[in-house]
Amino acid sequence: APGFIFSAMEPVEPSADLASELAERLKKVCLDGKVKGTSQDKKNLLKFLEDNKVRDPELIVKVGLDLLNNELTTLGEDEWDLREKVLIAALDSGEERIALEQYTTLVGKFQKQDSENPSVRLMKLNALLMEFRGKLLDAEDIYKKILKHDEVNPHAFRRLVCLNKASGNLKGAVNQLNVYLRTFPADIEGWLELAEFYILMDRIDYARFCYEEAILLAPHDYRYPLLYADSLYASAGQNSRRSGVRNPLELARQYYIQTLELCPGNVRALIGLAMCIRGLKVTNNSQALFKWAETELTVIYSKAGETGRKLLSTVRAALHQ
Repeated sequence: APGFIFSAMEPVEPSADLASELAERLKKVCLDGKVKGTSQDKKNLLKFLEDNKVRDPELIVKVGLDLLNNELTTLGEDEWDLREKVLIAALDSGEERIALEQYTTLVGKFQKQDSENPSVRLMKLNALLMEFRGKLLDAEDIYKKILKHDEVNPHAFRRLVCLNKASGNLKGAVNQLNVYLRTFPADIEGWLELAEFYILMDRIDYARFCYEEAILLAPHDYRYPLLYADSLYASAGQNSRRSGVRNPLELARQYYIQTLELCPGNVRALIGLAMCIRGLKVTNNSQALFKWAETELTVIYSKAGETGRKLLSTVRAALHQ
């Protein structure tokens, strides 16, 4: 089945502090594979996973079911949100039976008799079940019906993009994502996903526009000027009419420097900066900058032991070709 959310950026490993806090919370709730602890400890753990966007569907199912089966009276109206989260996590971990049990309970609670005004919440969950079963056309029909009842439903928009991508319809995914971004222009992940699609279509010039939007939305995040610089470097071999930039290497150099200002010691930016300088006309200033980047790379790779030293030899060879 298609992924549940956009996957534009590489997964980010949890920080040491986040991993440490998660371990402490798990000690209160899980022991030898069994769920223990107070209901509040379990609720706090689930909220921690959600707030920090930690993806662990098996844990959500295990702890969520324990709360639903053994401590239902402590949940109040939160029961229904928890059932929905358990359903989605169960699909994510391949537990269709558990997902169906939660869906049946939710239908009993929220099913409307008025066919002209159906429950969008249940329609969304039904569509996810269809996706899980590989019935992508049925899921697509449901999402389109959702948009008839709620023209700005972000979930339906995003899932239609994912369905087009899963079926190999790249053009359809691009069209759908453009419609989505006209409605939700502040969604950075949407712009990054659109950039990925354009790169697959060999339209780096369009991808650059998407990265520009991401930079405007999050000017202090080093990843976006880095992606923008990479796209400029990649278009350096194209003619200026196709690339849309008169001197892409010079502009890429500037954005690699911006990346290093935001994230000192970033290896990718250091290599990109050196490669740009190598491709430009050499001046005294640029020569000094090249030497600085090479020195920084030497220091970084030398700290990584034998593997780092081997990589450094490869990098140096590329820089001095």
